Amino acid sequence: MNRSHHLCLLILLAVVAGCGGGVRSDVPADDFTLRTLPSDASAIHFAINPGIRNPNSYFEFTTSETEFLKWARQQPNVQQAVKTHFIVYRYAGYPGDADDRGSLVVEDGYLFEWYDPSDGDHGEHIAYDKATGRAYYWSHTF
Repeated sequence: MNRSHHLCLLILLAVVAGCGGGVRSDVPADDFTLRTLPSDASAIHFAINPGIRNPNSYFEFTTSETEFLKWARQQPNVQQAVKTHFIVYRYAGYPGDADDRGSLVVEDGYLFEWYDPSDGDHGEHIAYDKATGRAYYWSHTF
């Protein structure tokens, strides 16, 4: 293969497999621009991971239960699910990497979700773990 074929193959692999995006920890609330957060949000971590068709966005932060519920109920699209025990997906280097930050089980919390009715692969998920005071957001949208 010549050099241009190698470059085309690398680009194709990046598009198919996705490329690792930005991952940041302990972002000051004033520097977080992905979405407005509750006024008491702290210890903000996030990852943006480009995918085949659309990016995955993950972020998490510490907040009070009251502020979380007020914030979550103001988010577009999502509806509160009738679940208190569930798995959440978290920020990490890239989904699927061997990373203990990739997911966790919430034993007692709140879950708000939305799935695109025309494409179940697209949606938003907002969760809160009452035991830790951590809020989690995952999105795979247009």
